[in-house]
Amino acid sequence: MKRPVHSLGLLALALGAGTACVSSDDIDGLHRQLNDIEKQIQALERKSSSKEEIAKLNASVAQQTQQLLKSNADTGVKLGELTTQMEQLEAKLEDTNRRLSQLSQQIAETQGELSRMRSSGGGAPPPSGAGRPGPLEPPATAVPDATVGAARGPSPREIYDAGYADYTKGRYALAIQGFEEYLDAYPGTDVSDNAQYWIGESHYAQKKYQEAIADFDRLLKDWPRSDKAAAALLKKGYALLELGQKAEAVVQLQYVIHEHPSAEEARLARARLRTLGVEAR
Repeated sequence: MKRPVHSLGLLALALGAGTACVSSDDIDGLHRQLNDIEKQIQALERKSSSKEEIAKLNASVAQQTQQLLKSNADTGVKLGELTTQMEQLEAKLEDTNRRLSQLSQQIAETQGELSRMRSSGGGAPPPSGAGRPGPLEPPATAVPDATVGAARGPSPREIYDAGYADYTKGRYALAIQGFEEYLDAYPGTDVSDNAQYWIGESHYAQKKYQEAIADFDRLLKDWPRSDKAAAALLKKGYALLELGQKAEAVVQLQYVIHEHPSAEEARLARARLRTLGVEAR
């Protein structure tokens, strides 16, 4: 951009040397033209500088925009991971609450059964005569219960409670043995389906997921109206996930929601589906 100005200077010198040949008006006109040309050159120089600054500014803005987008993307990924972890924890918490609720129910049933056993095992008080106590006599409960138990063998409830006690204490092999013994001897009681369910839970706790699935399938086949049906369906879905069979697990969890929409297991199924990125239907 400096060369045109230099040329203009040479042209001015040439004009100065040749003033004798031209009039003053012609010289004034040439000066005006020179001034116009210089202004145009300066304007072009300013435009060129502005374009460079704008280009630099645009490049800076583009770089900052990319950094912001990357930061937002990273934040979104971290938020998604945090949400997934929270949902997984929620599902585990709900499963734990469900287990605690079932345990509380079993404890209440056991306590009620023990109370009934105590009530039926106590003898009547010995009669007293003429307003004064009679001779001291041992109560009827002095007869050891073990003698009676040895004669008749353990009751169905005792076998069931022993299996459940083993399960709650983590003795899963013994629990399975106890519940299978119960089912062999008493396949048609009110808690036979529960015994089958806890066999499945025991296998699941041992990470024997194929055996657990077979146990839950047997429960659903033999006791389709069991109050453990929803829980069996849910744990079957969990077992399929543990085996890496995601597609089958999704179908199973959707089935829980479809068959038992108002049950707690349906809510747990929805939570687990969300962790898998699947919309519950």
